[in-house]
Amino acid sequence: MEDKELETHLRAESEAMDRLRDRTDELELIISSLTIFALFSLPGWLFDKIADIYTHLSTSLVIAHTVGTTLLAGTCYGLAACFVVHLMARAYWIGLIGLRTVFPDGINWSKTPGIGPLSRQYYRDTLPDLDTVIRGTDRLASSLFAVISMLTLSVLWFGTILVVILVMSGAIGARFGLTNAGLGIGTAVLLVAFLGVPILLYLLDAQLASRVPRLRDSRILAGLVRFLRRIAGLAYPQRLVLPVQLTLQSNTRPVAFFAALTLSIMIIVAVGNTRAAAWRNFTLSGEFAYLDTAQMQEGLRSTYYEDMPSSLDRLRGWPRVDSFNQSGSFARLFLPYQPLRDNLVLDQLCGSAEEAPDRIACLRQLWTVSIDGMPVSMASFEPAERADLGMRGLIGLVPLAGLEPGLRRIEVVWNPSAGEEGTSLDDRYAQLNSRYVIPIAFSPDFEISLD
Repeated sequence: MEDKELETHLRAESEAMDRLRDRTDELELIISSLTIFALFSLPGWLFDKIADIYTHLSTSLVIAHTVGTTLLAGTCYGLAACFVVHLMARAYWIGLIGLRTVFPDGINWSKTPGIGPLSRQYYRDTLPDLDTVIRGTDRLASSLFAVISMLTLSVLWFGTILVVILVMSGAIGARFGLTNAGLGIGTAVLLVAFLGVPILLYLLDAQLASRVPRLRDSRILAGLVRFLRRIAGLAYPQRLVLPVQLTLQSNTRPVAFFAALTLSIMIIVAVGNTRAAAWRNFTLSGEFAYLDTAQMQEGLRSTYYEDMPSSLDRLRGWPRVDSFNQSGSFARLFLPYQPLRDNLVLDQLCGSAEEAPDRIACLRQLWTVSIDGMPVSMASFEPAERADLGMRGLIGLVPLAGLEPGLRRIEVVWNPSAGEEGTSLDDRYAQLNSRYVIPIAFSPDFEISLD
């Protein structure tokens, strides 16, 4: 009697799960459809918002935004691609069910024109029936939907830990002028904790303990495995991720599943890095061999001119004039102040903002300006807040009177006093000073008076 009641109870649970399963298919389609557009749009929106404040960021915030945007962009594109495949698989599954309903007998091999007897026999032996394809497609779509959730949780969890560790290590390294070295040490610690520890745990438990049964009773080995398991558990939320991972891994090909999961994480990071690099640079193409970035250093670059706005301008704290075409007696020149770039140099020049007797005079020491080799006095440059550019800095006039019409060049040097001692500032400086050459087309207005 009890066996019958148990069987009835299990049958009722199975039917309830089947009904719930039918409803989740519809939810999967709705979620996939709505999420695809959002995921493809989110990276662009995120980059746009960060660009508005990029020149305001401190060292810690730059580290956090670099890591965060890389992981989020890669995750968004990776998940969007998974959702596209899921939507296609689920739509295919729906079509198969409809086809199975309309044609319950499947393929009518007696009416297959264009297929000879040998090919017909081959296809009958190798092609699956509709029921098999329906089950396989359903399994693929459901598994993929679960993998999407697992990847999202894993990447967000790992990304949060990564941001915290790198911000802390970068802040500590910055105190000693070794920001990049601090980031390198933090990255090495994370690699040891999240890659080395699981590998060591695998060798001790899955290999050594399984091959030598008597070691399972060793308290030392058991304690070490338990400790390593807790450390490895910091890499992802086990209670949320492991049930999905182990269910899929144990019901598919374990090695292939693990390899695919590892490869997907690598692809997410690679896509995120590529997208972030494309956001910061004019091009990622290596085909500009005869006109590369080095060749453009003394050429016309739109960031130098306020009337040629582009999405890259908000990321570049470069000097800029109002226009390439100049016809008056002066050209207006704006020299941006970027705290992340300038504060360490200004502290070296003037002590600190609190100690500097004249902060504006200190800022003026950060730049030298000349036009066609003739120096321009920095004493006339005044503080400016450009809300239209989202920047603060110095603004002044470059005299053009007396110059011949034609192409003239304004040369601006950042940190002109940098010497060998500049290397002690911080290892994040790729160069001690920067030189900007701004071409302008000078065509003065001539007034003709008739007496």
